[in-house]
Amino acid sequence: MMARPGERTRAVAVRPHPYPFQQWTIAILLLMAPIFVVLYWLTVPTGSWLPVAVAQAALTLTFGLAVISYYLTAIWVDDSGLTTRDVFGRTRTFPLERIGGVVRLDLYRSGSLDLRPQLFLVDPDGRLLTRMHGMCWADEAMDTVTNALGVPVTRGPEPLTLRDLSLSRPELLHWFERRFAAHTVDY
Repeated sequence: MMARPGERTRAVAVRPHPYPFQQWTIAILLLMAPIFVVLYWLTVPTGSWLPVAVAQAALTLTFGLAVISYYLTAIWVDDSGLTTRDVFGRTRTFPLERIGGVVRLDLYRSGSLDLRPQLFLVDPDGRLLTRMHGMCWADEAMDTVTNALGVPVTRGPEPLTLRDLSLSRPELLHWFERRFAAHTVDY
């Protein structure tokens, strides 16, 4: 199939793996099921169960929309650049000439020796364009994006804590991560 002039072709697409969302689903069900069982048990005999049913329907609908949104999250790389669709439905496109490079490093998980890979897509000035967290994105998906872009890759020589990254490259972190990391204490 030939692409028409002005139409983008999506050569490579990656999606987050479903494992974190499956874990969140189990946690929400384990929390909400007993609460609603007790609420129905208390309200059905008095006939005041309708607000409980409405609340349950609203929460179920909200969670259903969150599931759909998570599974629609993706990153596409083609010959003209990179396009992301995040969990909130925002689509952002970064032309290839705006992408300065990729920073790949491992961050320690909080309070653990476990490592999470991270991919930071930066502009030529080193400012963050987008980030792939190792909790949601497989290492293979990060490799696919890195290889498809063909831009310079900087690899961290050793794993870092969030505080170390905040001190050495704060521009790679979200504002709330910089603030949190600045107030942590190393023992």
